[in-house]
Amino acid sequence: MRDKFYLSLAALLFISTNAQVGIGINTAQPRTDLDVNGSFKSDNIIAGTVDQIGLDEKDRYLLLTQNISDNSIKKIDPRVPGSPGIATIATYKLTNVGGDWVEQFNTRINTTDFAVVILSAYFDRDLSLGTSGILAMPSFGVRNIGGFWNLYADYSGMSSLSNGTWTFVCAIYPKTYVKLFGERTKNLGNTSSGTEATPILNP
Repeated sequence: MRDKFYLSLAALLFISTNAQVGIGINTAQPRTDLDVNGSFKSDNIIAGTVDQIGLDEKDRYLLLTQNISDNSIKKIDPRVPGSPGIATIATYKLTNVGGDWVEQFNTRINTTDFAVVILSAYFDRDLSLGTSGILAMPSFGVRNIGGFWNLYADYSGMSSLSNGTWTFVCAIYPKTYVKLFGERTKNLGNTSSGTEATPILNP
């Protein structure tokens, strides 16, 4: 009985002493109340530093970020200046383009870690196709060349009387935050309509 009492007292003193400076597992200098250096598995994560969700946030997707200095978890709010965001919006203004054709412009953004989506692209010159009065829509996009995203744009069959400027507005997403699906090719059987047999996202 006495041994059990001494053992319990020693355990209590150990916990009390360590509770004041934090408990470290595989680390001699814990940075918070419980600092685990290594793998960790839990059914629930308790993070007291996360702000309460307000009424204006209850219907929005929320993302969390972890502070590398103290491991605290906070909400990401892009509306707050200086807060991290999910994506980067970049504008590429390509001036003195030969005619209206951009065959490829290397953004140097690697295709392994990032996805690039063109939100808009426009050309600043009038185009001509003789006196036929035919109008053409521009074709533009991004393609993977040598592991980097390249921009392209053109008015097929049209020409510009002078060199112009293409402006691309792009959204750049880290692939960590993007769910990627492979290319899906469907044969419409010489018709103009079709339906996806297996949707990639279920409602």
